[in-house]
Amino acid sequence: GGPMMGQGQRGPGSGPMQERMAERMKQDQQQLHDALKLNPDQEKAWVKFQESHVGGPGPMAQRPDPAEMAKLNAPERAEKMLEMMKQRQSGMEQHVAAMKTFYGQLNAEQKKTFDEHFMQRPERGGMRGPDGRGRGPGGPGAQPPAPPAK
Repeated sequence: GGPMMGQGQRGPGSGPMQERMAERMKQDQQQLHDALKLNPDQEKAWVKFQESHVGGPGPMAQRPDPAEMAKLNAPERAEKMLEMMKQRQSGMEQHVAAMKTFYGQLNAEQKKTFDEHFMQRPERGGMRGPDGRGRGPGGPGAQPPAPPAK
């Protein structure tokens, strides 16, 4: 696996599926990079934009350890999920800031290419595996199933 969240990989967050998704994302980013035809100054902003992905809001970013979650009571589990959502939000805020900085350096034609790229394949939508399963910020399958709190 690659450098994700500064913690050791564990459980279902590592393995062939994640590697395939990471490879697909890398190819996708390379296609966008090539299509944009960046100048040297824009290239620096591109690198910063790409670095904002690392350890940020990835498809498998910091999934809870099922064994650890099983030890917690319902309020503790909810607290843990909230903590993880805050971490994801913080990562996404940094990513959006880097995207805005990069986008601000593009000319009109490059902006059009960039916009089309993200309309065709929204960042989260492109994260699903070939079987249609995957995790996004919302929508079906966004959170691992938890027993109903009754």
